[in-house]
Amino acid sequence: MYRVEIDGTELKVYSDGSIFRKMKSNNWKEIDNKANHIKGYNVILINKKQYMRSKIIAFAFLDKDLYDTTFFVCHKDMNKLNCNEDNLYIKNKK
Repeated sequence: MYRVEIDGTELKVYSDGSIFRKMKSNNWKEIDNKANHIKGYNVILINKKQYMRSKIIAFAFLDKDLYDTTFFVCHKDMNKLNCNEDNLYIKNKK
């Protein structure tokens, strides 16, 4: 488990793909992993910006820059909701 901060929001990121957000009450709430993007991905809204769940997992576990746009995070089993660390790999755009 890694604790990361994105735009002032604290998250607990787990290798199985689950993510918890720290609420104002200091309690942790799990962010549902359901398709909420037109292409079938799960995106997480943080301060009016969308972040793909798979990219947050890559940021925490694969040591990738969250804001780097030169790569894609791909899913080995082609299931866009399976964001388990072992199911992700990086592909450069070039």
